[in-house]
Amino acid sequence: MTTSLAEGDVAARVERKLFWHVASLVFLLYFSFAIDRGNIGFAALQMNAALGLSAEVFGLGSGLFTLAYLLFQAPNAEMLRRLGARRGFALVACAWGLVSTSTAFVPDQNWFLVNRFALGLSEAGFHAYIIYYISTIFPERIRGFAVGVSFVAVPFSMIVASPLSGVLLDVRLGALAGWQSLFIIEGAPSIVLGLLCLRLVPDNARDIRFLSSTERSWLEGELGEVSATSAHTSLAGNIRLVLANPLVWALGLVLLTMVLAVNVMTIWMPLMIRQVSGAGNLAVGVLNSLPWIAFSIGCVLASRMSDKVRDRATPLRASVALATIGFLLCAALQEVSTPLAFATFLLACVGAGGAQGSFWALAMSLMSGVTAAAAFAMITVIGNGSGVIAHPLIGRLHDATGSFGGVVWTLAAFYVAAFGALHWIVRRRRSLPEHAPAGLQNDALP
Repeated sequence: MTTSLAEGDVAARVERKLFWHVASLVFLLYFSFAIDRGNIGFAALQMNAALGLSAEVFGLGSGLFTLAYLLFQAPNAEMLRRLGARRGFALVACAWGLVSTSTAFVPDQNWFLVNRFALGLSEAGFHAYIIYYISTIFPERIRGFAVGVSFVAVPFSMIVASPLSGVLLDVRLGALAGWQSLFIIEGAPSIVLGLLCLRLVPDNARDIRFLSSTERSWLEGELGEVSATSAHTSLAGNIRLVLANPLVWALGLVLLTMVLAVNVMTIWMPLMIRQVSGAGNLAVGVLNSLPWIAFSIGCVLASRMSDKVRDRATPLRASVALATIGFLLCAALQEVSTPLAFATFLLACVGAGGAQGSFWALAMSLMSGVTAAAAFAMITVIGNGSGVIAHPLIGRLHDATGSFGGVVWTLAAFYVAAFGALHWIVRRRRSLPEHAPAGLQNDALP
């Protein structure tokens, strides 16, 4: 009993320190990542006129960003895995910080397009490597919450950065315009954070300085041995294995659904709120923050529940079901009661956030070993492919119907498909032999 209590004390201390020292830093990295990729929307209020950018060119810039982000996702994730977390995080944070800051000095539309492609290139692979890194340094029983805490940075950045960016548009640094000041002030912290990573980020459990020798030994025992040959595996070979794995495609479909919902919330939600409510700018801003708060609550709760029940699939399926019900009710109630429709939309956002918080915990339980980084990258590529179809689809649906009701029905349909994919994943996982090592699950399902 004494030994068990002592081990429990060690586990609690290690987990607490990992959250304070590692998860908090990952949160800051992800927060910076989200701001530097999203501030273009606010800068456009002044930048487009200053550079003579048409709506078509501005949209082309977004397309080039997405293209680079998808094309280089897997190669960059593999590169970061080989570099290690300390140098990898430092490289990507400094790179995207420099590119984002340099946007302040683009002279014309051609350099604007080059800049957007470069930002997509510099950010590619970061998301996938974050998942891989959490899977290698956090014990399995708290990985869900670690992912949830990290990814709350995205909605948090939307809540914080919106008023901040609005204020920065009125700030002038010398002869620079407000939109130029915005890129510099919001991009520079990423560079500083990247340099700090060289001192603060541990590559693996053996490198963690803030743990005692007893705590480090316990953590290494929980994590197990890391393959010594992992650094020498072939990038092309890893990608081939990943592309042949049906689990990757099924998980990619689920992620595509979740990213589609986030795209709708990020780009179209203010217009949706304005159309159904007729509210003024301030009211739209306040109402626009409520879905992100609901999303954050769902993300944290579901990720925590994923660790508590030790069944990664159940919280995810429950979250997807809740989002489906919420979107269906919202679509059905739009013509009946605007307050009720908005309330059910918030319910759907809780489910969508819960799916975001618990999805990667399930993916980590299914994908491990030397191909994990490439697997997470390809799942990310498939999921973010929704960015290619989302905005044209939403625009076409709105033009055809004159409302956003069709958009919400479409979201509900995608969540139904995602629930079906999750059902297949669970059945497939149960068909694995009980003795199959976790690290081989990605190769055990051809």
